[in-house]
Amino acid sequence: MRPQRYLPSLFALGLALGTQLISLPQAHAISGCTWQGASGPVSHSVNLGEFWVPRDAEPGTVIGSVQRLVSQDPLNREIRCDNDGTGVLTFLMPATVPVHGKPLPPVNGWDVTGKVLETGITGVGLYIRLNHPYTGANNGFRPVDDVAIPYEGRNTVNISPTPLLINALSANYYLIKTGPIPAGRTHFNTRVATGTVTDLGPALQLSVGAGVNQAQCTLKADAVSDTPVRLGSHDAATFSTPGDASPPVNFHITLSDCDDDPAGSVARAHIRLEGALGSSVIDPRLGLFSLNDSAPAQGIAIQLLRSDSSPMTLEQDEPVTWLTLGDTRLDFKARYYQIDPKVSAGPASGALKFTISYR
Repeated sequence: MRPQRYLPSLFALGLALGTQLISLPQAHAISGCTWQGASGPVSHSVNLGEFWVPRDAEPGTVIGSVQRLVSQDPLNREIRCDNDGTGVLTFLMPATVPVHGKPLPPVNGWDVTGKVLETGITGVGLYIRLNHPYTGANNGFRPVDDVAIPYEGRNTVNISPTPLLINALSANYYLIKTGPIPAGRTHFNTRVATGTVTDLGPALQLSVGAGVNQAQCTLKADAVSDTPVRLGSHDAATFSTPGDASPPVNFHITLSDCDDDPAGSVARAHIRLEGALGSSVIDPRLGLFSLNDSAPAQGIAIQLLRSDSSPMTLEQDEPVTWLTLGDTRLDFKARYYQIDPKVSAGPASGALKFTISYR
């Protein structure tokens, strides 16, 4: 009969143990990351579209950007990470392509040096800034350095009741000029980074594609409308005091085969004018340059003007006009300009050389 007295206590003990066993799976108290459903990797493929850049834009120029672009994994795979504050969750997203090795100017105040990824197009780099959950929220990863790829982030805090989820990818993308770009349309589509997360190893892939076109024209041998530009014959009485000038003569330079964004020009033609064939610049701000050494006339120079009759600055790259598809015309004027108190009659000629750039 003695064993019967122990049955109630054994039953009570078993019930208590059962209660504890049932309660354990209900909480995500253990720090770590797991797949929710099918395992990965979570795959993202982003097409940024088509962009245009002036041929002579400076290195560091932002060719184009796409802000807060959200991409989805086609199979809706998802990672859940939990932390009760006792663990360290890590997310690493190194580049799988080379990183541009030369210094670049800041973009929007961000130091991008060492963070611009090579795209496979010479002269075109890619800068990516990640959004949540990689910006430092409690239910996210806090960046060790910055939110740009290559990225390293950690979570060391209690994130309950909201878990850390890795599924859709939100990021800001910037195409940056890093050097000379090949002529014509260029395109890239490549995997640029792979994400590694605690417990799961490589768990996220990011591929990016875009097209880049250069805005530019060609300069033909007969680009100048008149060679030479004939300023005409003038009576010496036209020039009585410094600053007097002859009537201006119109001429133009034609840029051919211009290619630019059909939706709206991104490039302006710039011109740099310098003295040539014995002529030298007298006053660059007034657009004045001397006659050549063999010109018998004395006391006058030649002044170059814009189409609106304002002086054309010399010896520096000056914007003239936005490109138009096909031909782009740069309109100028020129005239004689008195620089000395006394003018001596005779043939008067001078010359400038010019360089066209697109910025």
